[in-house]
Amino acid sequence: MNIYGEKLLDHYNNPRNFGDLEGANSTEQLENISCGDSIKVSVKLVNGIIDDIKFTGEGCAVAVGTASMLFEYAKGKSVEEMKNFSLDDLLDLMGIELTMSRLKCANLSLETLQNTLIGK
Repeated sequence: MNIYGEKLLDHYNNPRNFGDLEGANSTEQLENISCGDSIKVSVKLVNGIIDDIKFTGEGCAVAVGTASMLFEYAKGKSVEEMKNFSLDDLLDLMGIELTMSRLKCANLSLETLQNTLIGK
């Protein structure tokens, strides 16, 4: 296994920012119906910046590990920056290549975050 695969598994086994967030400005939950992955994201915004972010849910190692990595990255970033964050940006952050079926698993956390930030 390469170092990036190990990083993803570490985030899966020890997810960062996991749990409920009191005082959230916005919350969104999405599910990948093709495999049953589910991610709920809560964000606390202060002056257009993601001050705090937490997630709950369950899924495969790619879905949960990616959520942990993405939300760790997103903390402290502007709403606009994360609204414009692309799947390619996410794959660069992860540092691993994914099959087409696993892209949906990885994209679930990004789509959920961006839906959470709509209108903010």
